[in-house]
Amino acid sequence: MMDHSFYRPRFLSSTLLLTTMVASTAGCLPSLIATGIYVFQGGNVVPAECEDLVEQRVVVICRPPSSHEYRHAGAARTIGKRISRMLEANVEGIDVVSPQEVDNWIDEQDWDNFKDLGHAVKATRVVYIELDDFSLYKGSTLYQGNADVRLSVYDMTNRDKLIWERNVGQILFPRNSGIPAADKSIQVFQRQFVEVVSDQIASFFYEHDPNASFALDAIANK
Repeated sequence: MMDHSFYRPRFLSSTLLLTTMVASTAGCLPSLIATGIYVFQGGNVVPAECEDLVEQRVVVICRPPSSHEYRHAGAARTIGKRISRMLEANVEGIDVVSPQEVDNWIDEQDWDNFKDLGHAVKATRVVYIELDDFSLYKGSTLYQGNADVRLSVYDMTNRDKLIWERNVGQILFPRNSGIPAADKSIQVFQRQFVEVVSDQIASFFYEHDPNASFALDAIANK
């Protein structure tokens, strides 16, 4: 029988290295945590909830809350861009429309015409993300990201038919407490929250670790 004790130090070293990377890196925190958990659990993943983007030309559009459209337009665009990159990296055979084309359309069109964009860029699928709410504060002195999200996927080759939808509901970061605003700039916190929202949305479209967000409250204070 093979002695596996030789491999244990390597496994422990790899685990410690991943932990150190998570603790010391300000950006891409959810992705790093997901990687560490994936290795630790031996690759425990769940399948995509929506597989309708495989082998399709896809355009991603994220709409800010209608009541605060201009205030959160930048965050919505960043969410759309990040999700586009994640889908491109994780969905088999996908062809993602350039976020720059989406930005150009947003600058010139009304949000209700998003299906026109799908046809203009020859997309076969539109991923439409609606932020019904998006805020960064809990009171006047604490940060707590709060987003209310709805997702829709349309088949542009079949009379713009709605083929999948999901009311994601409320996404909180951190989930259980606020962060003193004096601890970090609003720009840094918004970047972290945008990453959290983007990762949770994108994970509906490819296999992923369902426990990847378990430590988000811990890393929120980094």
